[in-house]
Parts: sequence; C-alpha cells; structure tokens
Amino acid sequence: MWFRYYREVDTAVSEENDPKEQAEKAAENSEKEPASRKSFDPTMYLVGLLTILVLSISYFFVFALPNMKRDQLGLEQAKYSQGKDLRESYLKCVDAAEEEYESYIRLNGSPVEKQPGAYSAPEHIWQTADQNRNAAIDDCSRNYRH
Repeated sequence: MWFRYYREVDTAVSEENDPKEQAEKAAENSEKEPASRKSFDPTMYLVGLLTILVLSISYFFVFALPNMKRDQLGLEQAKYSQGKDLRESYLKCVDAAEEEYESYIRLNGSPVEKQPGAYSAPEHIWQTADQNRNAAIDDCSRNYRH
C-alpha cells in the first residue's frame, strides 16, 4: 500500500519533469494566448518612431521656424526704425547748429553790398561762430551717434 502510493507519486513527479511533455504543454498554452502577446513586431516601433520624427520636423518647419523668422524680422525692423530716428535727430541737431552759426554771423556782422546773403565780420566773430558750431556738432555726435 505505501509502495503503491509511492509509485503513484513517483510517476507524477517524473511526468512533470519530462521535457517533451513540458514543451508540448508550453506549445498548447502559447496557442491559447492572443497573438498580440506572442510577439510584437519591431516594425511597429520603427513606424512609431518615424512618425514622431516626421511630426517633429513638420512642427518645426510649419510653426516654429516661421514664428522665429517673424520675431527676427520684428527685431530688425525695430532696430532699423531706431537707427532712422537717430539719424533724423542727428541731422536736425546739425541743422540747428548751422542755423545758430548763421544767425550769430548775421547779428554780429554786416551785409555785403550787391551780394545778397553774404556778410562781413571781423575775424574773431568768425572764429567764435566756428567754435560754437563745432561744439554744437560735437554735442550732436555724442548724443546721437554714440
């Protein structure tokens, strides 16, 4: 009796350890599993990665690059308009210095006969007018041309 019980346990254990039977059981179990669990096709990973890559590049060229160029153009336009304003201010300042020079000569000199717009004045008046004009132009340069 105990021999028989031992024999039944021994055959059950030997059946569990048989590699052929284990392979057959594994094949049966794998047939029962869904196909998606068996193996995942690596081309799906590749397709997914390529899709992400194409979408990233498309986003860059469709949205990011035009926005970047628009911002860059805005900065260049602002810089150009600021430079234009500085040039205009500098020219106005120089014109004011020239007007001051001419008015100083008109006030301190005398008109020349038969030559409209011409003035005669002593040398020190001309030197003072030149010094004042040059100082005003230097101020304009410092203020508007860095």
